[in-house]
Amino acid sequence: MAWPWRAFHRILAPLERSILPAGAGLPSRFQNATTSGRLDRSSHRHFHSDEASAARVSLKSRKLEEVVIAIGGNIGDRVRNFDTALRMMRSSGIQIKKHACLYETAPMHLLDQPLFLNSAVTATTSLDPHELLVALKEIERKLGRSQGGVKYGPRPIDLDIIFYGDLELSSENLRVPHPMFSGRPFVLAPLLDLLGPEVEDSRHWSLVHQVRRHWNDIGGEGCVKREGMKKVLPVGGKLLDWQERTYVMGVLNVTPDSFSDGGKFFTADKAVKQVQEMIEQGADFIDVGAQSTRPNAERLTTEEELRRIVPVLEGLKSTPDRSRVVLSVDTFDSNVARAAVELGADLINDVSGGSLDPKMLGTVAELGVPCVLMHMRGDPCTMLSEANTSYSDLPRDVARELAVSIEQAEVAGVPAWKIIADPGFGFSKTAEQNVELLARLDTFRSGLTQARFGVGSIPVLAGISRKAFLGQIVGCSRAEDRDNATIAAATTAILKGANVIRAHNVKAVRDGAMVADSIRKVLAS
Repeated sequence: MAWPWRAFHRILAPLERSILPAGAGLPSRFQNATTSGRLDRSSHRHFHSDEASAARVSLKSRKLEEVVIAIGGNIGDRVRNFDTALRMMRSSGIQIKKHACLYETAPMHLLDQPLFLNSAVTATTSLDPHELLVALKEIERKLGRSQGGVKYGPRPIDLDIIFYGDLELSSENLRVPHPMFSGRPFVLAPLLDLLGPEVEDSRHWSLVHQVRRHWNDIGGEGCVKREGMKKVLPVGGKLLDWQERTYVMGVLNVTPDSFSDGGKFFTADKAVKQVQEMIEQGADFIDVGAQSTRPNAERLTTEEELRRIVPVLEGLKSTPDRSRVVLSVDTFDSNVARAAVELGADLINDVSGGSLDPKMLGTVAELGVPCVLMHMRGDPCTMLSEANTSYSDLPRDVARELAVSIEQAEVAGVPAWKIIADPGFGFSKTAEQNVELLARLDTFRSGLTQARFGVGSIPVLAGISRKAFLGQIVGCSRAEDRDNATIAAATTAILKGANVIRAHNVKAVRDGAMVADSIRKVLAS
């Protein structure tokens, strides 16, 4: 079914008219935009072109202003261009606070060109609007975009100012708010991701709330897929469409004391052989860990953790099918994370959500890899204390606390589109609480959404494989006897919104996930 463009524009025409100043002349590229209508300007700052110079002078005295910048591009290494643009923005006095999801989108107007990546960020800056425009154009230039190219044509990067505080500005080179944001789904969807309770009263965001209501009226998220848009996770040189199917993360513990497979793959040769078997069974990720995180596990020194994991990572370099999977390293030590990425790891899985090593989030941002942030209170020695297992509303409390970790990661420089959320089954939860969390995993996701719409749209990982609470339910003391229970729990998690499942028995969980995906698609149709 095609997007109902005419209906969409009929619905949004009044909003577009309210955004643009009455009678303002538009640059040639915006000639089709609507410019008539009324707007109550009592609560907004508005500048026409003859006031632009005065605006620049007055705004220089402002300390910080919240801005929203849309990002797009479709040629070259698109993900690297995005990463570089974000770093250059930070070094140009643009402090990024929040990121939308990352969308791969079909081109508009000129259809014979590569697919685009699109997203958006909120930031603070002391630059005035025109200084900000100059800074963004300079970033575009340095990344290879030539001015005066083909209209709507390919470009390595495109940076547009959508909002600058509550300012309305009309000058020869710049219009704020961007006059066409409401008519572009590849801009509108990321903008919605940035919304959250903290901006409910912000004046310029009220316009976006109106758009969101109209967006829902004409299909909301369903329209995204129909219009050739999909949310993607950039990892390991791939763009994973994590909403299309469930991904399976094979577990490899190179430890002597992990609860399930401790000691089985403690040598590099055995570990590499196990990885190859999991790849053949259909694993999408392989998660290698040298630090046991079972209750009361001893914390390793950096040197010991590296001694265990480096030979395995070295051995995996020559594994024939290594490129078929995403290689994850399970660690909460930033030094181990750095060494792992240098040896080929694609993703860092931190069970502490960045809390046990203050350098972790900054290191992950510097390395440019995605990460899993898990919810845990305390550490493996204290996580099951009464204080750390007390909740007023379990899934919402977990979501709220994990959302704080995600926000801290974003401020450190890790985009939200590179984060996977893990509610932490078995960590700071009793057996009964693990069952409740599994049953209410959809509430956990809605809790993330309450923090910010985009945070509720990032991938969710469920680490329920062979967990002790499953053994208590079915009466299996040995972890390896809990695979049937794991499949049931994994199926429940998928139907409740999980996108990635950790598995010791990859084949069994892969089969269960395929059945659950089939059911989920029927329920969604």
